[in-house]
Amino acid sequence: MPQLLPLRLGARRPGLINPGLERIRTAAAALGHPETAVPAFRIAGTNGKGSTAAMLDAILGAHGLRTGLYTSPHLVRIEERIRLAGRDVDAHALEAAVERLDAFPNLSFFETMTLAAWLIFRQARLDAAILEVGLGGRWDATSIAPCAVAALTNIGTDHARWLGNDRRKVASEKAAALKGAMIAVLGPGVDRELLPRTGGFHAVDAAELVSLEPGAKGAVTVDWGDGPLDLPLPLSGAHQRDNLHLALAMAHAAVDLGILESLDPGAVRRGLRAVRWPARLSTHTVGGRTVLLDGAHNREAAASLARHLEGCDPPYNLLFSCLDDKPVEAMAALLMPVVRDVAVFPLDSERAMPLDRLQRAFPAARTASGPLEALTLLPDPVVAAGSLRVAGALLEYALKSDGIKR
Repeated sequence: MPQLLPLRLGARRPGLINPGLERIRTAAAALGHPETAVPAFRIAGTNGKGSTAAMLDAILGAHGLRTGLYTSPHLVRIEERIRLAGRDVDAHALEAAVERLDAFPNLSFFETMTLAAWLIFRQARLDAAILEVGLGGRWDATSIAPCAVAALTNIGTDHARWLGNDRRKVASEKAAALKGAMIAVLGPGVDRELLPRTGGFHAVDAAELVSLEPGAKGAVTVDWGDGPLDLPLPLSGAHQRDNLHLALAMAHAAVDLGILESLDPGAVRRGLRAVRWPARLSTHTVGGRTVLLDGAHNREAAASLARHLEGCDPPYNLLFSCLDDKPVEAMAALLMPVVRDVAVFPLDSERAMPLDRLQRAFPAARTASGPLEALTLLPDPVVAAGSLRVAGALLEYALKSDGIKR
């Protein structure tokens, strides 16, 4: 993925994962605890965090709240990680925030960006900050913020190198992000049997706050107590229904806490119409070619993508790469039956999946040195998946050549 980093971030390796909260707590205290300045909405889970966060941000913003959104990773520009009122943070504002953190050289890249976001949010005097958990929950940098509403999208098996393969242990790590929240919400995709039974927190199901049923032509029917309402599904894919359900439930929780006066149907509609979240089954023009981009980067996301592609006529052709900690064989087994031709290439990353393993996972695949060359090897239509880094590389090229809307 392109790394257009401010110079002061260059020495903080983006891929370095260093568990522990002592470093960021010490720095936050020295800076006057910026993480306490704005009511926080924290979203943890394996998949769907960014989509849920983007929808919640749009819904709250459409109700007149001044919102900040913190997500990761970015696709093309680092400024994408911090948004104010739906717009990427100004590069100079980000540089100024990062400069203040030079005094804390032991912070990781993610910790630095998290603290920079809080400094920017405090200065902007926001009404709400939506935070996407980066990894797990218990040791994630976002977890030091007191939380008004916390939510869990689902529990999968991503990041096994750090979280392990035991789904109950993974559930415990991710559910830790809910503890201490004034209201904790479980998304429809959460397997309730996996939740730890320690009694450390009480969580409500999204369905207890908002009901949601599939509607016709990509719409959904919802009810938060004022009668049924038809709403558009702002992002493609049936799995986005669960993310929308959770976002609406979190917005309802904001009403319960007095952060919002009420949920207005017109404002909800306006907010959802404004949602833009690239690389989640979004279509872009890359070098004159129409490409469907999806950030499916683990087994569960690959299964959702396969369901979306199943039965497409003509079938899609797959452009694929991933990082070396991903279950590429399981992902390939899900995707190969629903696509025609495949082209693979190694990512430009020290954590890239080796090309020979990609070839073994996709035995009939064509090979290339990079995503643009791989694109030339495939006929239309093309879907690119396996990592947000794949999407980022193609979007960077589209931005330079054809232009994209973000």
